[in-house]
Amino acid sequence: MVRSARWDQVLRAAVAHSLSQRGSSKGWSIGNHRGRARLNLSEAAGGGKRRQVLFPISWEPDQMDAIREAVLEIHEAYQSGTNLDAAVSLVFAPAPETHMSSASPNQGPVDWGQLVQRFKEHKLSSGAIKASTWDNVYARRMAAILRAATSSPQPDTPRQLLEILIAPMKQQPGTRGRQMLVQQTAALLRWCIDNDLLSSDWAPPLDLTAFVGRKRDSRSITTPLAVPHLLEVVRSIPDARWRLAFQLMAAYGLRPEELQHLELRGGRLWCSYQKTTPRGKTQPRPLRLLPCDGWAASWKLEDCCQFWELPPMRAGHGAEDFGTYMRRRTIWRELRQRYEAEGEKLVLYSCRHGYAHRAHVICDLPPKVVAAAMGHSVETHLAAYSRWCGDDVVDDAFTKAAQRLDKTEQN
Repeated sequence: MVRSARWDQVLRAAVAHSLSQRGSSKGWSIGNHRGRARLNLSEAAGGGKRRQVLFPISWEPDQMDAIREAVLEIHEAYQSGTNLDAAVSLVFAPAPETHMSSASPNQGPVDWGQLVQRFKEHKLSSGAIKASTWDNVYARRMAAILRAATSSPQPDTPRQLLEILIAPMKQQPGTRGRQMLVQQTAALLRWCIDNDLLSSDWAPPLDLTAFVGRKRDSRSITTPLAVPHLLEVVRSIPDARWRLAFQLMAAYGLRPEELQHLELRGGRLWCSYQKTTPRGKTQPRPLRLLPCDGWAASWKLEDCCQFWELPPMRAGHGAEDFGTYMRRRTIWRELRQRYEAEGEKLVLYSCRHGYAHRAHVICDLPPKVVAAAMGHSVETHLAAYSRWCGDDVVDDAFTKAAQRLDKTEQN
């Protein structure tokens, strides 16, 4: 049985993993300083000198999300060119005091302080968030809204309010901090309208994309792992347990986390992992090899499953633990460099991407079928995998369709 990791170890690992996903985790670390969270930057990360930032957040288990969120927001602002002190100020801007007023917001000038206070009371009393979440995640953004709403000249429309809000972040399009500021502003306005505290004239735009913005430097897109490279990786893994884990991911298009949720039912391999998404919870599913993957069939994974011994991975951290092991493999590092040289990005999910790519391009399986086999919705499937449907794939599909029609007419 895997020993449960301490919460602070989990937090440090989660922060490092999130930063690595953004391309630069080296030199950034989080720790405890007299009961408060502290961000540490090495000389390389801090522009030639070591830097430390003490957060106004307690070093406690229930503050893990707030600490991680603050680090990522500071990192995004810093990477976009904002100096560290300014980035910290953006994230931890002090919240001014709000005062209740007996006047209705629709009678005369809007009392934004009252609106924010009532929105806070609703969030807390409904159980939607904890008081600590308000203090560490919402308060600074509500403070920004109050400053923008009471600026001179005061905004008269929701668009003007949003434009004033994002003006200090004009050099940070698409960042997580800017996205959350816009989204929380829209949530406040919608709640006030629904509760007759603001007129419908304050309804935020349905599409907030223009206010959130898009990052100028697009991230590398993860790419399907080619079969020859896949087999090369399998041959290079010395530990039989990790080799088996990689084979399972490659053969069945599994998420790394799903490796800990496999079982045999009636001689057939099933995945019992259930992932919760905004579209609902995924259901257990039988696993299927693709008809084109003779190499996977030759492994006979189902036949020897009773003898399986998978590597130790922490529950909920399968991708992180597996990724750590693979980054130590020479062939994996070399392949990642080769893919990056071509403008692509190789990750563990590339095994899953490869399964989807072969299912469509080689097997001609429809999206609905492939989505069911992979354990997610059709909407998720199309959003994730349509990016690889280039002109060559479209041309090939049209050619095959024409060939099928020709055969039908001849018969």
